[in-house]
Amino acid sequence: MRPAERALPPFGRQEAELAREMAGMLRLSVWHAFIAIPFFVWLMHPQVPLWRGAAWAAVFLAVELWLAALSASFGRTPQSLWQTRARYLPLREAMLASSLAWASMMWLMLPDAEGPYRLVTIMWLVGAFALVCLLLAPCRDLQRGYIVGYWAYPLYRLHQEGGSLYLAILIGCAIYILVQWEFLQSFNRQLQDTATLSERNEAMLASVRALHRESMAKKALLEERQQVLQSALRQMRRLAESDALTGCYNQRALRERLDRCAEASLLSGRPWSLAMLDLDHFKQVNDNYGHQVGDRLLCQAARLFESLLPEGAVLARYGGEEFAVLAPEMEGMALLSLMEEARTLLCTTSLEGLPVGKVQTVSIGVAGCRPGEPVRQCLKRADVALYRAKQGGRNRVRLADDAERG
Repeated sequence: MRPAERALPPFGRQEAELAREMAGMLRLSVWHAFIAIPFFVWLMHPQVPLWRGAAWAAVFLAVELWLAALSASFGRTPQSLWQTRARYLPLREAMLASSLAWASMMWLMLPDAEGPYRLVTIMWLVGAFALVCLLLAPCRDLQRGYIVGYWAYPLYRLHQEGGSLYLAILIGCAIYILVQWEFLQSFNRQLQDTATLSERNEAMLASVRALHRESMAKKALLEERQQVLQSALRQMRRLAESDALTGCYNQRALRERLDRCAEASLLSGRPWSLAMLDLDHFKQVNDNYGHQVGDRLLCQAARLFESLLPEGAVLARYGGEEFAVLAPEMEGMALLSLMEEARTLLCTTSLEGLPVGKVQTVSIGVAGCRPGEPVRQCLKRADVALYRAKQGGRNRVRLADDAERG
């Protein structure tokens, strides 16, 4: 394990946030050094040998390039704690090297002769110190060593120079270091608070996302249960409206649809029609072959009738062996023709349970209904037409007369 890694305190989310803050500040500062350092070397060239200035600038800019590469490795998007820590360790080493490069400026660039250039160098040193302190603010464990290493030689030179001017500069630098130290402590606390707040915000955001996922899961479960409930309600409604034996609508459901059809006809002005169907001699079937055969016969007849009905037409078991057909927006003659097809189909079909050669016939009465005509009157007219079909010999279809209307 490297020394920098052994000295590193526990690395958590807060430390990772501070490391990313430092890398972001470094990305902004590195390229400024490539403008300032060559300018400073050019400015000091008349007072400092060129080789010393060039050597110092080369070392310093090499360290800055190192910092640029390491800070760029953090990227723009958040990374895991392990990835951030792995990139933070070499960045700390580069920051130590950069601080040494800044501290060596006084040793390499301070003119030997007295004059205003020495004051310019000292001012430059103060400005560079403030900049590096900001860059090192997230690394609180490096600040003390950096301050001592940075100012040890400059303060020693100022003390050695003697004189009231350099003594005043020495005192001013000491006061400046103390003020800068207090500022760094405050600034570090602000960074810590910012990192803590960011960590809490991330935790809160993660909690909100978890709640959102839980809410969406509960919503999906609720919607699924609602669909199951609606399906069950539809099934219950269907069972309540269905005839238990044949599966077609029962008389209660038929009467509701008759009322709705009459209301719709009154609003639209279009006619509608109704048919009553009665299986001929059905009591003989029950007496001769048993009620089970009669039940199967009713179911088969219902399936045959339903197979001929157009979309929107309704077949209902009216009672016993009697059925009814409701045909919205269909005139009486059209329903008469359709019922004739139903009669022919039934009497030409071999039904299960009946002996070979035995057929089942049906008598049908059809009533064409006008808009506004009462439902009770329509049922009565269809029933009268059915009676006439039976009286006429059965196995036939009859249309109610318009004269039968009240």
